[in-house]
Amino acid sequence: MATLTVEDVLRVNGSRRFAVALAAASPFGSLADALLAARRIWRNEVDVPGWLEAFAANPPIGTTSLSISKWSKEEQSVARSTATHSTAQDLSEWNAKYRDKFGFVFLICATGRTAPEVLAELKRRYANTMIVELEIAAEEELKITELRLAKLFSPETAAPRL
Repeated sequence: MATLTVEDVLRVNGSRRFAVALAAASPFGSLADALLAARRIWRNEVDVPGWLEAFAANPPIGTTSLSISKWSKEEQSVARSTATHSTAQDLSEWNAKYRDKFGFVFLICATGRTAPEVLAELKRRYANTMIVELEIAAEEELKITELRLAKLFSPETAAPRL
């Protein structure tokens, strides 16, 4: 059985509402149980302000800042390693355009994606309306949350108290 604290969940997803609800739903008998609860809570109990709070906890894709979390670095490692100078510059410019248009960071589950793939998706999604983009970004945040929950449950990761 895994009991999650609010602090454990905030490492996974920056929405306080989500963290409180998922921690309250624990303990979980398995990762599958935790994922089911996370999906239900994210989609049915967290509102747009909660989504935006979670989005704000993510660094811009392609950033090279030393202050980003180990998990973010791992998730963006393929994109960073495949970025040329011009692709990195384009990502930075398009991230800024996206933030200006939508008011939040571009979110994509970057694990395994190259910089050109991420840039193409950013450009494609830039054409979306706000409501469409909010829903897509929320689903991308959920994918990231699921990957990070799996890391919490992994024996190689600093896991929650079991």
